[in-house]
Amino acid sequence: MLLNFRIGSFILKVGLVIAILLSIGSVINPKGEISQSRIDSIGMGTSTHLRVGIDDLGKAFEQMEEMNIHWIREEFPWSEIEQNPGEYVFNYGIGESYRDFDSMLALAKRHGLEVVAVLSSGPVFLYHNYPDQSVDADELISYWGEFVQAVVDRYGDQIDYWEIGSEPNNPLEWGKVMFPTVSDAVSSPSPFLYARMLTTAEKIIKKHNSHDKVILGGLYNSSNSDCQTNPIAFMADLVNAGAWNDFDIIAIHPFWQNNPPEVWMQRGPSTELSTGECKPDNPIQTNLVGEIRNVNEFAKKHGGKPIWITELGWKEGWLSTIGDQNGFGSDQIESNFLVRSIIPLITEEQVDKVFWYTFFEDPSNPGFSLNTQGQIALKNLGRLLGNARPLGQFQEYSGIGSPDELGLFEYRFRKEGRTIIYAWAANGGEIPYPITLKNLSGKSYRAYPIDTLDLSVENGMELKVEDDKSITIYVNEIPALLIEEKSNLISSIKYRIEDGMTRWFSNQKENVNTWVDQQKKKLIDKAMNWAEESFLNLLNKVVDKISGD
Repeated sequence: MLLNFRIGSFILKVGLVIAILLSIGSVINPKGEISQSRIDSIGMGTSTHLRVGIDDLGKAFEQMEEMNIHWIREEFPWSEIEQNPGEYVFNYGIGESYRDFDSMLALAKRHGLEVVAVLSSGPVFLYHNYPDQSVDADELISYWGEFVQAVVDRYGDQIDYWEIGSEPNNPLEWGKVMFPTVSDAVSSPSPFLYARMLTTAEKIIKKHNSHDKVILGGLYNSSNSDCQTNPIAFMADLVNAGAWNDFDIIAIHPFWQNNPPEVWMQRGPSTELSTGECKPDNPIQTNLVGEIRNVNEFAKKHGGKPIWITELGWKEGWLSTIGDQNGFGSDQIESNFLVRSIIPLITEEQVDKVFWYTFFEDPSNPGFSLNTQGQIALKNLGRLLGNARPLGQFQEYSGIGSPDELGLFEYRFRKEGRTIIYAWAANGGEIPYPITLKNLSGKSYRAYPIDTLDLSVENGMELKVEDDKSITIYVNEIPALLIEEKSNLISSIKYRIEDGMTRWFSNQKENVNTWVDQQKKKLIDKAMNWAEESFLNLLNKVVDKISGD
């Protein structure tokens, strides 16, 4: 039988079974188009519930579901939920909108959205007098623990991911904690007080469910950062405060201001990556991916942690400035940058999630809402790359450090046995530049713009693979999307086995036999045509033969 494994060939057979399960539905009658599925590594923030209120939330979540979004970040603002000590209100009106956290979570579940709860802001009932007297630190921690306990008691069975604060190294955001009734307050970040908040929250969350994940409040950085706000220096202080083991995931907010994501820009003082020591007289320049790699290098010195980009985006004003230089409209630039930032980030080894900021306008930080072209580009990313395997970056040409230099980029993924390619120029506006894609599988590809409304085979431009397994195309700052046309049966099985084994080794941790048994039962229970049933029987015989070796 299919599950009659011998220990000696266990890994080989499990890999084959996984490949069978992944392949059976489409190898027999492979479709011409890549199937639609949600991508687990892309999310949307921030706080759609707070932006639109409960009345319009169902429609908003439906839109996200249609865009193949799986993750959302939703704030639970302390300043609103507990306005009097010990009185926790989880449904209330603010202005013209009404907020209902019970209904928000129910709607999220209905639309298949995983919620990251962001526990934000501060206690409005504690005495403070801006700018001279902030809330008392010890009182803050005492009431903070009670607030976290109240939220976890009510929603702990519905929420598995908890982000503790937002940008605690940002004076504007820390001001909302220390002076919670003053909308424009600024306050010098205190990593040691934040460490106490982090440790307090972690104990409560893990006591409720030890499998829940605690996320470091997204750390911000900018060209104006100093040693107080530098994210690596801030994390080093958390290490010194003994709080490094009190969170599971690092969250970063790497806004790239009025620059393309590939361009190097000054990001404040440099840090010694082994210790986090800040060097105020030694400024650092890097690009978007480089900044995340620096964070990862520091984290690896302390055992390593997954990295989530919980906010990323470009403000309308930034886009307009760039548009004046390259001739594109701001809508097209946002669509370009969305793809050119998310694609490289999700191929980084430690980056698990990227959340775009934001779907709806944030009144406190306007100009970031995602335009229609960007929504289409994001939807296409989700459709094409859900369950896809990143193959990595295949080439980058010339310099990427200066706006005057040209960079050509190519990233590949594989899904359903087919290669998916994104390629673009980092500069030059609409000027086309040749790029040769080498060592290609398959015989032909279909090319599309990233924000096409139609990913059908008929709508794509056919490109034939040359005898040397290459295609030469012209690209500009609008990324080109190439999808390999459907493979033959042998090629499809080959790549699916390879991809299935890779995913198994990366993700499968326990109880493989039970999982495989469940999947086989699902296959057997569903109606199969004669060809599918015959093919399954053939594969059973093959694996039975291996089991007997």
